[in-house]
Amino acid sequence: MIGMPGEALRVSHSVWKQSLTDALRSAFAHHYENNDFYRAQCDAVGVSPVDIGGYEDLDKIPLLPVGMFKQAGAHILLTVGLADIETEIRSTGTGGVPSVARRDALTTTRASVGILGGYRDFFGISKGAGLFLCPSTAEVPEMGMVKVFNLMTAMLDDHRYLVHNYSFDPQEALAYLRGWEGRMTRHIIGPPFIVARFMRFLELESIPLALDPDSMIVMLGGWKQYTGRSISRAEFNEKAERFLGIDPSRIRDMYGMIESNMLAIECEHHRKHVPPWCYVSIRDITDPAIELAPGKTGGIAYRHM
Repeated sequence: MIGMPGEALRVSHSVWKQSLTDALRSAFAHHYENNDFYRAQCDAVGVSPVDIGGYEDLDKIPLLPVGMFKQAGAHILLTVGLADIETEIRSTGTGGVPSVARRDALTTTRASVGILGGYRDFFGISKGAGLFLCPSTAEVPEMGMVKVFNLMTAMLDDHRYLVHNYSFDPQEALAYLRGWEGRMTRHIIGPPFIVARFMRFLELESIPLALDPDSMIVMLGGWKQYTGRSISRAEFNEKAERFLGIDPSRIRDMYGMIESNMLAIECEHHRKHVPPWCYVSIRDITDPAIELAPGKTGGIAYRHM
């Protein structure tokens, strides 16, 4: 299911639950047995792999607060040695100290295959040109958002990154979109605040574009420090349809955290779907040990392979 998340939709719920339980129990046992720091956290609350008997026990697996990835001594979270680390990425964040997440070769492979499989299942892109409204890894080699976007280039015929030295030129973006017209399906990929800025430029200059029937806008990263200038999703969709000619069903947002191997991808109904190898629950922000009932608002907790 890692490479083809959609397969989880084609098996019975009981089969999926058993598969998830087996995978998470195995992952929990691996970290419990090989990570002294994590085992100490588990022992402190009296939970070990033998306590995970079925799906209903998954919420017993001890959580780690995301703030731990921001600390100078975050290497204690590693189950492998620093010499085995293949990739190190950092969060873009909304300010303050970024999180640092390190992955070995196996984890990097699993995360990459899972994300690419999610793209294929939810977007169905296999060709076209991608206008990436973000920096390239040449400029920000450790930025998690860009790493996730990079995987999308494998499904495209051409692409360009248009943020250089933290500067974005909407005229350059317009030139590329016009240059690809009639030759390739054009897609726009980037954080919503830069996509919105481009649409604002088109609005002020009275330049309505008509992209292609299969064009998509794919977003990740949120509004960051530009939250005060954010617009509603309904307004965003309306502007995209008016100035880019993109139907709202072709606008997709994603949610992820560099500390996890999870990327929740939006479907055409604008509902975010968690990968089938993740167990997600909503927690009381004043006491993360308390799992909230469906419909309640709280903090997101997730356990995954």
